[in-house]
Amino acid sequence: MIIRYLGHSSFYLTSPKGAAVVIDPYSDYVPFSFPNLEADVVVVSHEHRDHNAIRRVQGTPVVVKRTADFPVEHEVPIKRTGETLKFMGLPTFHDNFGGRRRGPNTVWHFFWDGVHFVHLGDLGHLLTDQQVQQLGKADVLFLPVGGKSTLGPAEAGLVINQLNPNLVFPMHFQTPGLEDFALCDSPLESFLSRMARVEDQATSAYEVDQARLPMQTTIILLRA
Repeated sequence: MIIRYLGHSSFYLTSPKGAAVVIDPYSDYVPFSFPNLEADVVVVSHEHRDHNAIRRVQGTPVVVKRTADFPVEHEVPIKRTGETLKFMGLPTFHDNFGGRRRGPNTVWHFFWDGVHFVHLGDLGHLLTDQQVQQLGKADVLFLPVGGKSTLGPAEAGLVINQLNPNLVFPMHFQTPGLEDFALCDSPLESFLSRMARVEDQATSAYEVDQARLPMQTTIILLRA
């Protein structure tokens, strides 16, 4: 599978057969350049405009979002590739106050070619023991690290300990142009300085292969 970073909390995943998934597309007020691309599925973690800009994804994608207050499952057949993707949504919160400040958030996770992907959206708290048990071990973790409206650098490190991922793709951190938005307040370096194994790919894409997952948690840096 190929993972491409689109900026902020958005990623574009493609399978060897060609199925394509976009997670958390952002609206044009976020100072990144969202590419012109098509997808079979768009996954939305919550209804904030820096995560739910479905209109920016070309084609006629199936939209996966949570509409209930309990764990949900969506099975999406991709006819043109013969694949069936099953997305599991775990209810969480955008803050550490039961959602009273910033509302709900969904942690979406799914298995693709034997690899367990977990996208935390705008998770604003540590996971409970029950949530950790429901998720299980993550192979690939998309992790917010920028603080203010989501996990900060220290909390992000604790969530890594909870899920023991092989690969971590940091997201939702302070970058030039975001200073005037109440989205995050910590730069990427504040998180990286706490991590032991960091690989800067100096590109926007990374290939994930189940057989080549690192034994120790490795942070992968991608450029939007």
